[in-house]
Amino acid sequence: MSRGRPKLAEEVPAPRQFIKVYENSDGTTETWHYNLDKFSNGPFKVDIKYSTSHLTFEEINEALPKTQRRYYNPANQKYIGYGRAKQLGLL
Repeated sequence: MSRGRPKLAEEVPAPRQFIKVYENSDGTTETWHYNLDKFSNGPFKVDIKYSTSHLTFEEINEALPKTQRRYYNPANQKYIGYGRAKQLGLL
């Protein structure tokens, strides 16, 4: 055993390039690519992969509040907003 101040372990510098992967509750996976030599303020590239079992338009539309939903207009076979659907008497 030596006497005196203990020697500090060598400090290993943080990596300059790394990847972070985030999995969201809706099934999407985000891969964030960092390279601090290219861009020091954040990721320089983000890849988003959607799951194959994502929700259909009808399921998403039903989960929204009434004023944010899209409504089907049979006259021109397009989807319209809440205000226009109310004017046309579709609600």
